[in-house]
Amino acid sequence: MKKNNILIFGAGSIGAHHIFAAKQLKCNVKFTDINITQVEYLKNTMYPSRYKQWDKTIQYIPYKDIFLLKDKFDLIVLGIPPKHHIDLLKRCIKNLNFKKILVEKPLCVFNQNFNALKKINKKNKIFCGFNHSISKSILTLIKHLQSKKIGKVETIEINWKEDFDYVLKAHPWLKNIKQSYLSDLKSGGGGCQEYSHAIHLAVTLKKVLFVKNKFELSKNINFKSKKNIFYDYKSTIKLTNDHCKITVNIDTISKNVDKSILITGSKGKILWKRELDKGFEKIEINSNKNKTFAYYKIKRKDDFINEHIILYKMKKNNNMLKNLNLDSSIETMNIIKKLFKNV
Repeated sequence: MKKNNILIFGAGSIGAHHIFAAKQLKCNVKFTDINITQVEYLKNTMYPSRYKQWDKTIQYIPYKDIFLLKDKFDLIVLGIPPKHHIDLLKRCIKNLNFKKILVEKPLCVFNQNFNALKKINKKNKIFCGFNHSISKSILTLIKHLQSKKIGKVETIEINWKEDFDYVLKAHPWLKNIKQSYLSDLKSGGGGCQEYSHAIHLAVTLKKVLFVKNKFELSKNINFKSKKNIFYDYKSTIKLTNDHCKITVNIDTISKNVDKSILITGSKGKILWKRELDKGFEKIEINSNKNKTFAYYKIKRKDDFINEHIILYKMKKNNNMLKNLNLDSSIETMNIIKKLFKNV
C-alpha cells in the first residue's frame, strides 16, 4: 500500500505535533526549518520528551533545498509564525507539487491581503488548521443542532480563556512572551489571532444554523501596550441579528482555563466543554426536562492525528473538510480584521 508523502515547514511545537501525527499514520515525512538550532532542539530534546524518542525515518531537508524537491506531496503543512504564511504559501504553490496544503491557524496576520488567496486556491487545495472544528465532539454537537433537539437557537456563547503562560509551557525555549510573536499584534500575536479557534467555531456554527442571515459585529477589546509589546489580551466579540446573538469571549490572562460553548434554544440548552487536563471533551444536553451527557476521550496529539486523517482521505465536498476550508478561514480573518480596523 502506497504511503502518503508529507512535508512540514517548522520545527517548533506545532511542527512536532504534525510530524508525530504523520508518522502515526505511517507516512513518509520530510521537514524543514530555517533555524538549524531549532532543528537540533526538536530532534534531541522536544520530540523525545513528548514521544519517547526521535524517529530516524523522519527526514530533515535544509530549507535552501526544499524548493528543488521533485516529490509529489499528499500534504504540505505550514507550521511557522503567521506573518510568513502567505509568502510561503505562494512559494509552495509556485514551486512544489502537492494535493493539499494546510496553513496553521491563524491563516495570516489581520493586516495582510488574505482575500487575494481566493484567486490562487486552485481546485480547493488550501486548508487552515482549525482542528477543533472537526473533533468528534464538535461534529456531534452540530448534528444535535441540525436535529433541532433544543428547538430554535437563540444564543451562542463561546469562551476561549487560557493564560498565555500555558502556551509558553509548550515552547520551553522561550523565556517570556516578549521572545514570541504572541506579544506583537502585527506579527499575528494577541488573543484574537492566537485563539482564533473561538472565532472560527462561531463562523462554523453560524454557517450551520444561519446560512444566509447577515450578522452585525460589535466588540470590546482590551490591549496591553508597553515598550515593544502590543497585543489584545481580553476581548468580547458579538455577532447579532434578529434571530440569534453569538458572543465570543477571548481571554489570555485567565488562570482558570475555560474552553466551552453554551447554546440556548427555545426548548433547551447544549453545553460543549473541552477539558484537556482531564482527557476529554463533553457534551451536556438539557431538553424536555431531561439531561444527557456524552464524553469523548482526547489528548492534544489526537487533534492533529484526526486532522491528518481527514486531509488525506476526505474528498473536497466532505462536510468535515468544509470546516477547514479557505472560505471559512477567510471569513474568520475578515472578522479579526474588523476587530483591529483602527489599530
